[in-house]
Amino acid sequence: MSSRGKQILLACLVPIGILVGMTITPLYTLWSGEEVTLRTIPVDPTDLFRGDYVILQYEAEEVPVSIVEKEVRRELEKGHSAIDVYVPLKQEGNFHVPEKVTLEKPESSLYLKGKLDYITTSWNGRLEGKEAAYLTYSLDKYFVEDNTGLELEEASRNGNILAKVKVKNGYAYLVDVSITQ
Repeated sequence: MSSRGKQILLACLVPIGILVGMTITPLYTLWSGEEVTLRTIPVDPTDLFRGDYVILQYEAEEVPVSIVEKEVRRELEKGHSAIDVYVPLKQEGNFHVPEKVTLEKPESSLYLKGKLDYITTSWNGRLEGKEAAYLTYSLDKYFVEDNTGLELEEASRNGNILAKVKVKNGYAYLVDVSITQ
């Protein structure tokens, strides 16, 4: 094969390699991750390009400031925003809830890696009037078949959705949602 042919082949393989590489973490998590159930809280949609979806917000994204370690709060006080944190999960009944918010990667295999955005007084929900830490885990949208999102949207507004999530090494992959009463 000529030098020019090798360059063209390489130019074609690089983008394919990048696309395949982007799927490795989600697929690995889907195959070997541990399944947890997270409760959602009410939120209020159609994406013009991707169809119907439901915006999900999780109780685990709004946690009491009492479970945020002092080192994390110090980093936030220094003016850092969107701090990378680890959130070990513990099971309470049928659900998994945050145990603490820390800068240290946990020994336990069941944790979420997220970003702590800010701490402020909660203005609604179960922590209303109390100081809460707000985190993000990139689990906010669930796409559904066209014209089937209204029931899930209504349930989401009422906080009646449970999310099944696969978790592996802090990475979370949303597998399914179900409506509760």
